[in-house]
Amino acid sequence: MPQYPLDIGIEAVPSKLKTGAKIINLTALRNTTNNVSMPSAYSLTRNQFKKDGVKNKPRSRSQYREESLRAEIGALKQKLIVLKQEKAELENLLRTQEEVKKLQVEEMQFEIDLNKLVHQVAEITQTKYFQQLQAEVEYLRNTNC
Repeated sequence: MPQYPLDIGIEAVPSKLKTGAKIINLTALRNTTNNVSMPSAYSLTRNQFKKDGVKNKPRSRSQYREESLRAEIGALKQKLIVLKQEKAELENLLRTQEEVKKLQVEEMQFEIDLNKLVHQVAEITQTKYFQQLQAEVEYLRNTNC
């Protein structure tokens, strides 16, 4: 047996849990096994993942769930943006329609006022008193000439 242990680049970092047990830093172990150039099913699968553009880091259900929720949130944010734009367009359309309706109401009131004025003038000019005054004005005009 050799006097010195074999150095394969693994660094054991002890950490203490509440129970006092020690664990070894598995990140260093994973890093060294990734650097070993032995073709294995794992490395072929990892290479295939790299080719397909998939992260080679395994994910848990909670990570998949978190990613799907983030994607769903992103999609909902996009829908919200579209809905806000549609709302703004509808508000502008409503505003312009209200302005058009106000103008139409003002025009109708003006027409109503004109009709009312015409009726009032007709009522006045058709009275006997107004007709007598018109006759007097006509007589005075003819006599002064």
